Amino acid sequence: MRIRRMFVLLVVLAVGCLAAGAQLKPASRGTPPIMATARGVHNLPSEDAARDLPVHLRAVVTYYDPYIDVRHGAIFVHDASGGVFVSVPARPILPIKPGTLVDIIGVTNAGDYAPVVSSNQVRPIGQSSLPANASKASLTQLLTGGLDCQWVEVEGRVRSTHATAHNVVLEVAADGGMLTAVTVRQEGVDYDSLVDSLIRIDGNAAPLFNQRRQMVGVHLFFPALRQVTVVQPAPRDPFAVPAVPVTQLFRFSPDPGLLRRVHVQGTVTLDWPGRVLCIQDVKAGICMQTSQEASVAVGSFVDVVGFPVVNFFKPSLEDAIFRAAHNPAALPTPVAITPGQAVKGDLDGKLVQIDAELIGRDVAAADPTIMLRAGGVLFPAILPRNVALGAALPWKEGSLVRIRGVSNVQVDSLSTNLSEGAVRPESVQILLRTIDDISVLQAPTWWTSEHTLESFFVVGLLVLASFAWIVVLRHRVSLQTRALRGSEERLRHLSEHDALTGLPNRILLNDRCQTSLKRAVRFQSCLGLLMVDADEFKIINDALGHQAGDKLLCELAERLCRCVRETDTVARIGGDEFIVLLPDLRIPAEAESIAAKIVASVARPYAIDHTQAVITVSVGVVTYPEAGSDLDTYTLMHYADEAMYAAKEKGKNSFQVYRPKSAPVGGNGGNSMLYPPHIPLATGGA
Repeated sequence: MRIRRMFVLLVVLAVGCLAAGAQLKPASRGTPPIMATARGVHNLPSEDAARDLPVHLRAVVTYYDPYIDVRHGAIFVHDASGGVFVSVPARPILPIKPGTLVDIIGVTNAGDYAPVVSSNQVRPIGQSSLPANASKASLTQLLTGGLDCQWVEVEGRVRSTHATAHNVVLEVAADGGMLTAVTVRQEGVDYDSLVDSLIRIDGNAAPLFNQRRQMVGVHLFFPALRQVTVVQPAPRDPFAVPAVPVTQLFRFSPDPGLLRRVHVQGTVTLDWPGRVLCIQDVKAGICMQTSQEASVAVGSFVDVVGFPVVNFFKPSLEDAIFRAAHNPAALPTPVAITPGQAVKGDLDGKLVQIDAELIGRDVAAADPTIMLRAGGVLFPAILPRNVALGAALPWKEGSLVRIRGVSNVQVDSLSTNLSEGAVRPESVQILLRTIDDISVLQAPTWWTSEHTLESFFVVGLLVLASFAWIVVLRHRVSLQTRALRGSEERLRHLSEHDALTGLPNRILLNDRCQTSLKRAVRFQSCLGLLMVDADEFKIINDALGHQAGDKLLCELAERLCRCVRETDTVARIGGDEFIVLLPDLRIPAEAESIAAKIVASVARPYAIDHTQAVITVSVGVVTYPEAGSDLDTYTLMHYADEAMYAAKEKGKNSFQVYRPKSAPVGGNGGNSMLYPPHIPLATGGA
């Protein structure tokens, strides 16, 4: 069986070498070449990879994970030329595993960082083995991106493990920094036993990248624990390692080697479960990061193991775990100090007590934070996240309070880096254990200078608000007045004008006619009144429809308006009846001239809804004072109506002029005319 596997591997390597030497020839001219090597696909320029070039690979699976990304399943494959990432649908789960020999047909893709293979066809064709010789790589080499997707070996010490439903992540401190190693979770495997072990791990290098396709970190994908070699195992019981004083952390040693977990002991002075644990031994205190959710009572004596780190120029521990010790302990007595003494730094990490004035809350801080002042020094006190101060403080600003908590000195990084090496403390913050660490010594009096100013400010605001309200009311009254006037104008306009044509109606016409008669009498001028009626309008209205008839009336109204002066009035008094009022005429003949102009203008064809229509009008003309010197509006309109009917009887499409009984019989333009027995009329043609 072993000989057979070796034979298959040799065959795969031979095929890969042949494919690496030359790409397959295209089937026809213009067809892109088929990519046949993993390294050939991986090293394509991104622009070429985005063209969906055809790919046909035969390679060994080095990692397969259907859970790592919701978008797709992740496969790393390796042939004689190198490695490449293959994107496949997340489901169904393929019948492959690390070491499976597969045949892959797909296309190239630009990928999130480097070119990859996008494939829907991954077919197992045999079983082989993982690459025997992995390239040894440092974190610096991996961060260049040159080993992306390749099978590499990295050495480092495991700092922590994190497990999900399907994967396990190892945090590894390698030469040059931290990296993560990811694998598919196997049931029954104790991954936590690797913590603090020095290991060599074989896997596929992969990038951490941002939205601009830039590498910002690196991690490894390794198939299983078989690819992890323990060089130096972790102690069976990390708490069995001799404890060291806090003051011994990061002291000079001629041969420090790779730093392993250290063991410290002390009394708990602060516990924020899952975040921060602070302890204090005989000489010093220290705060450290921990993900352990179990809480421990303040004042308990604990054993802590963690990895030494320098955090903001201060020794600390990362990935710390702790357990209660059997040694009896007493909570250290808080040292009563001033903020100025705390900034000196010798009390960093210790339990302190400070009396200060409460001046407010820092709303921009991530944790509940109150601001205090003492001796001219402003400093914050930070509460655990489970304490919700809400919109208001439970204590009055200006109160004299006493706080007890752990001193956390902040370092001035600029002056520290510019000095000979000594740390320069800059400020201090106090980490509080609970809200009970704040007690009020003296409540402030209400009538302070600030409150006096606030009172004047409130009174001023009320005065300004009153003036503003008056201005608003005046503005509203003005708006309502304008709205009412506008409504009145609109109502008056609607009451005096025709809704269809917008011309004055009978009401406005009567008013203007009376005014014009009075002016004519006073200034002894002439006045004309024309009664215009459309001929056979009902026939056209029935033939084209009422909508077309309305359009025809509107066009007729516009033509009437164009035939008269701006001072004249064209009014609609009925369905197809119009009145034209002509005030301030020089001679009566002007009315006849305008009537002739109207007859000619109206008779031109109309374009209504893509249909050509022709309509004529009959016009009755009456003038003042020729028709009588004691006329009123009703009489004028009656005479004009009689003249209009005479024009219709005459043959339509013409105008007739009213003549009183004393006028000589005759006609305008040589046309003969008939006179009704009760009204003598003169005739005129269009």
